[in-house]
Amino acid sequence: MTLYNRFSRWRSAGVWDRLLDAVSKHYDRDIVMIDSSCVRVHQHGASAKKGGSTDPCMGRSRGGLTTKIHALVDAEGRPVRMELTAGQAADAPIAERLLSDLQPGAPLLADKVSFGT
Repeated sequence: MTLYNRFSRWRSAGVWDRLLDAVSKHYDRDIVMIDSSCVRVHQHGASAKKGGSTDPCMGRSRGGLTTKIHALVDAEGRPVRMELTAGQAADAPIAERLLSDLQPGAPLLADKVSFGT
């Protein structure tokens, strides 16, 4: 079995979601950090023709096909919430969703991009 096949099966079975939920349970509501990062889509993952991709997490930019990982992590760097979007997606709308469960006044470390300023 290839790594890709195992990853795909785990994704279909919800293993990755359960794993993130288990890690997120250790969130102690102390301090949280939010940021995003763009990653290039591997050439084999980008087999769809231009304009033909139905995956909303692959976006086309000058650098080729990219995906953006948005993450909210606790003070230890453990993921609390994560979302994937197309690489050209803005950070502010996703940050709003990621922070929706945060208590008002909770300590937060973020860059200006996360708030659209």
